[in-house]
Amino acid sequence: MKISAKLTIVVSTATLLAFAGLIPLGQWHDEYQALHAYHQAGITFLWERLLHWSPRPLSELLVYFYGLAVYHTGLPLIGAFIAPFWIALVAAVLWPVLRGGQGLLPACVLLAMLLLGHPVAEVFYWPFGVVAYLPTLAAAAMLLALDWGGWMERPAGETWRFLALTVAAASSEVGALFVAVYIGLLVASGSLEKGRRHLFLAIPLLLSLTLLYLQFIGRVSKGNEVFGNPAVAHHPWNTLRYVGKHVFFDLLRNDNRQHATALLTGLATKLLFLAGIYQAMSAHRPDKISARAQRMRLALVAAALATAILVMAASLYNFGSLCCERHDTMRQGYVVIALGSLATYLAMRSPSHRPERAGRLLLLALLIPLATTVPKLVTEYRDYASVRHAGSATWQSGRAAGPVMRVTPATSEPVTGGPRIEPGTYHRGSQPNGDLQWMLTFFGKQTAIVAAPEESRKSQRDGHP
Repeated sequence: MKISAKLTIVVSTATLLAFAGLIPLGQWHDEYQALHAYHQAGITFLWERLLHWSPRPLSELLVYFYGLAVYHTGLPLIGAFIAPFWIALVAAVLWPVLRGGQGLLPACVLLAMLLLGHPVAEVFYWPFGVVAYLPTLAAAAMLLALDWGGWMERPAGETWRFLALTVAAASSEVGALFVAVYIGLLVASGSLEKGRRHLFLAIPLLLSLTLLYLQFIGRVSKGNEVFGNPAVAHHPWNTLRYVGKHVFFDLLRNDNRQHATALLTGLATKLLFLAGIYQAMSAHRPDKISARAQRMRLALVAAALATAILVMAASLYNFGSLCCERHDTMRQGYVVIALGSLATYLAMRSPSHRPERAGRLLLLALLIPLATTVPKLVTEYRDYASVRHAGSATWQSGRAAGPVMRVTPATSEPVTGGPRIEPGTYHRGSQPNGDLQWMLTFFGKQTAIVAAPEESRKSQRDGHP
């Protein structure tokens, strides 16, 4: 392995570890309301959510058990809940290539790319977002890793593909969209394996279609979540027009406030990633290329891109705007996976004669988004202790006796996010602030005093909660 490839693996690993180190800084949002409702109504509330709000059997069941653990321990358990999903993502990408003995460089870069160039707070650090979207993302990434590790047409690879698709279909509506499109493309292209084993794919397909149907008749058809442009929401033609106008920029951009810069840096990053994976996989081209494997690679490309576009359209149709950050993160993740599969297809069809350039190209693909990400990471780690203190102090105040609690706001969280609440005194039921009202309900308080950030820092220096 070339020095540039080794250096790229080191940079990718360091990037992953830097983001993973922020797991304890995860924040609650809807958890205050939903976990309180689970505590009050139990299985009845779970059934209500599955049928009318969030028909995600796997993720909602995990949320239910999370709520039981929170109330049993009296602790938020944010890091303990989030960390296993991170481990599952890393295992889903690295296990196939390590067992297969090939594809380590692309796999490491893929993990880093899923974290770079776009917001990550709601998918990687928000418990309710993590439980739904990280398994969804891991499942799609595993399909690519199975290819890189040489498992695509092996019986074990077929089994893992079935499990990945089932997890995606049961975790979120985004995963259900991907599974429905992907399996449909496999059927249409004649890429299913011979024999009866392919019939097992009917399970994730039916699961995904059921989830999408329940989501449509539950939340979407009611039309009561429009907070964007009412001329776009629930107007199919206007939704399609908006998608057609903005899809190119949305899928290719980088995380940058400047429109032109975002597009240029995003395009450069993705082209370098595509070229680097192409070079890397050219070194692993077998003597005999399977036509079925090539069709499956194109099916993954098309399904990932189609899902990214459909998520964009669904958000516009239901909300009238590109809500939410988590959907943006998922769209960017699917674009990266599509590029990885496209590069592999091209490498198998017409391999490069200079695969040693892979390390340099992939390193450049990482360095472009790292240029804007590193300052954010530095800020998070600089304020690490104060953010941990803020969360701990708020939780302790909420758990203390009495009708009043003190909310200690975090100083700054450019990566992990967090609710932003204006300083002041809030009373239960009298202000529309969702996060704060849910917090008061969860802790059973009547009044919350939100300190100013300056007061919070002074309190921490003085050693007071």
